[in-house]
Amino acid sequence: MMMKNIKQIIFVLLVVSLSGCDSCNKTKSREKPDVSNIKMDVQLQRFDKDLFDLAKSNCDEQQIEAMRNKYGSFFDFYVGQFVIGPRPPGDTSHIEKEALQKFLSDAYINRIQNAINLHFENTKDVEEDLTQSLKYFKYYFPDAAVPKVVGVNSGFSIGAFTYEKDLLGIGLDQYLNPNFADYDSAGVFQYLQHKMRREYIARNSMEVLYNFYFGSEELSHGKTLVEAMVDKGKKMYFLSYVLPDAPDSMIVGFTQKQTTWCEESEVDIWRFMNDKDLLYKDNYMDQKRYLDEGPTVTGMPAESPGNIGSWIGLQIVRKFMKETGNKISLHDLLLKYDSKTILAKAKYRPSKSVF
Repeated sequence: MMMKNIKQIIFVLLVVSLSGCDSCNKTKSREKPDVSNIKMDVQLQRFDKDLFDLAKSNCDEQQIEAMRNKYGSFFDFYVGQFVIGPRPPGDTSHIEKEALQKFLSDAYINRIQNAINLHFENTKDVEEDLTQSLKYFKYYFPDAAVPKVVGVNSGFSIGAFTYEKDLLGIGLDQYLNPNFADYDSAGVFQYLQHKMRREYIARNSMEVLYNFYFGSEELSHGKTLVEAMVDKGKKMYFLSYVLPDAPDSMIVGFTQKQTTWCEESEVDIWRFMNDKDLLYKDNYMDQKRYLDEGPTVTGMPAESPGNIGSWIGLQIVRKFMKETGNKISLHDLLLKYDSKTILAKAKYRPSKSVF
């Protein structure tokens, strides 16, 4: 009887091990260079806290000027974008103090800030994640500037953004956990809320740095759907190398269940796009349908995630790297190989999983 139970336990462990090996191998197979010699210690500057401290002085002009001295032109950028709203340059000074007083006394904005203060009382883990991912970024792209990182209250508008070339902004209110009550009332779609946790800060930060240095986040006008998918796939591939320990689900922004469905349905996804004659047409609405976020993809099973084209694009780029012997550096992949070249050499025709 005991021997039978032991055999059952071994069988269960073997099944669990085999079922998880694909995801593990995809992570373990990524290059993970030694970056210990890159000296970097990212500090998350709490612009949001400093801003709300202005309320204690009723937005005294000397305190406002102290903020401006500390954060440079970013202070004016933030006030223009998040407090007053976009206006012509130089057309905010006469309304700045009143606008700040109104903003900092707003009950809803204060509710958000209180949640940020509670959830981000300690940011050591966030700083460590950003430090590690930026070290990898610096390793692959040594000429790139390492940005200063500031946390802001974005009023539920943006999770990460770049300002000029040397500042990375983090909308801390976008990472208060999926069950945060105000996300529904703020109009945040349910299918996005699984990503609204602090573990996504480094991932989203790396994505906006990619957009700044290597390509717009806009959809690819003048390209076929499959070329646009490869463009997105290059971004996902980049993310997998500056975040080598992140699972594919986080890289693409899916749940693990959605990622598993894609892995199991890769052949069917490709066949669907071929049968619908979608891949080689330049159709902006098709790009939005398959490369934008969404709850699912029209015409596909309900389990299919929006932005499924990015996942296929990642598989195409991985196949390209495999076909070229993994001899192309990340730097050269992003800067020297366009989508048409990658498609031609990848010869992507899934009959089973690439890995």
